Amino acid sequence: MASLMPTFGATTPESVALAKDIKIADVHMHLSGESTQALLEKMNRNGIAWGGGVGGIRPDGPVRVKAVLGKRYIAALGQAEYQTVLMEKGEKGLHDITDPRFVNLFESAEKLLSEKTVRIFGEIHINNVKSGVNSGFQVNTSFEAPSVQKMYELANRHNAFVQIHSEGTQNFDEIKKIARDFPKATTIFSHCIPFTSPSDIRQLFKEHSNLLCELSAGGPTHRQMRTFTSSGPRLPWLELIEEFPDRFMLGTDPCCGLAPKYDELVLELRVSLLPHLKVETLRKVAFQNAVRAFGLEE
Repeated sequence: MASLMPTFGATTPESVALAKDIKIADVHMHLSGESTQALLEKMNRNGIAWGGGVGGIRPDGPVRVKAVLGKRYIAALGQAEYQTVLMEKGEKGLHDITDPRFVNLFESAEKLLSEKTVRIFGEIHINNVKSGVNSGFQVNTSFEAPSVQKMYELANRHNAFVQIHSEGTQNFDEIKKIARDFPKATTIFSHCIPFTSPSDIRQLFKEHSNLLCELSAGGPTHRQMRTFTSSGPRLPWLELIEEFPDRFMLGTDPCCGLAPKYDELVLELRVSLLPHLKVETLRKVAFQNAVRAFGLEE
């Protein structure tokens, strides 16, 4: 449970009005099995100009959806294969890149990254035990796992991204090594690394420019309220976002039974987080940082 830190309630009429209608890039929007038409309607209804950044349970899902949604969909590779191997073989399976699923993944990734059809691997879970996920999906591996290293090798070669779910500070030395070893690959941290503090993130940001955060699963709907409550952002997080306004993006993470609450997830970002940011920061976090990073078309 998040500690009860003070919230910061200051807003302005301009920031409130802007947050209500500003277009959003949702960079943690899982495919939840709905049709592409339903997905498009959901995005339009909530002012989501672009969405994606993570995958779904089918390997062909992201590319299939991108074929319909075009430049509005931020397709991501690797989650389905990584998750399937993990659940079938355990953590040791992530060390075997001769597994046919990894072979097929990396062959297709080479082509899709070259074409810039896809720019991201994700969501790749390094450790998730503290979150209490389903036991079959629990993992506590290393950034040194060959499958993870191969993703970074490809991302580095193609100036691409890897979205990582890691928890706590136990992998911080590995994160710093990844940032140094693959300087042209950018890591996006899902949920801005759960079970860490703003001071922990500040340390990483100061040392490495190729690390970014997305802010999903930090509010009331996920029952976390780590980053913000219904009253506004927690002051240490607000200060960090304003200190590094170019490093943060938005996400909803409509997983694990929350897909029907997608509208609610977006609304809490518009009401409880964005209005409390400076107007220039609000625009960056809502969509400008994602547009710049992924080369999205407005």
